[in-house]
Amino acid sequence: MSGGQYVGVNPAANIVSVKVLDEAGRGTSGDALAGIQWIIDNAAKYNIRVANLSIGTADTGSSDLLVQAVEAAWDMGIVMVVAAGNNGPNSSTITSPGTSKKVITVGAMDDENCEDAAGQPMRHFSGRGPTSECIVKPDILAAGCNVVAALTNSREISAQRLRGLKRVGEHYVKMSGTSMASPAVAGAISLLLARRPNMTPNEVKLFIKQTAKNLRLPPNRQGWGVLDITRWGL
Repeated sequence: MSGGQYVGVNPAANIVSVKVLDEAGRGTSGDALAGIQWIIDNAAKYNIRVANLSIGTADTGSSDLLVQAVEAAWDMGIVMVVAAGNNGPNSSTITSPGTSKKVITVGAMDDENCEDAAGQPMRHFSGRGPTSECIVKPDILAAGCNVVAALTNSREISAQRLRGLKRVGEHYVKMSGTSMASPAVAGAISLLLARRPNMTPNEVKLFIKQTAKNLRLPPNRQGWGVLDITRWGL
């Protein structure tokens, strides 16, 4: 709809959208678990190789179940990419299931001076590690500030909700958060898997690590650094 002005990292990718949140971005852990189970059940049918989860909860009572679910998907060959959450800058603020040691957890590289949809400042919001198991998180960073994304044309979105969004023309919206950084990494991984389809999730994670650009920030702020596909040599 933008004539090529706004385009994702892999515009040729086939996208399977699994809805687990309502129009305000709210949902339950049960909804998320059901969505992850649907991905597992339908992975072979739709050739699902990578999944983005721009969701998270700080509720430790449900976190183990979410971690178990994403790790089950990972073990069956699906690269699970999860947002780090927006509860920074304090340590140990990674949300579940981004706390999983297996998945690729994504933080925002540019969280110093952002704005939310209402124009309110968002500073140093990206979740930081370590996890409760002393695992360094996030794993990788990507742009998460004022990212332009497609706006759904669903009638489920109320007029009040639309008024609260930072619209870019008729078909796009600007949003900030690790939920915007995570799908950029998932899209890049889909491009990698299109070129190297035999890579396992563990091999993908190692490749991302080895090609990241080190920003010289503390490990529990940047993980391995920022995603840099110019180093991939595809």
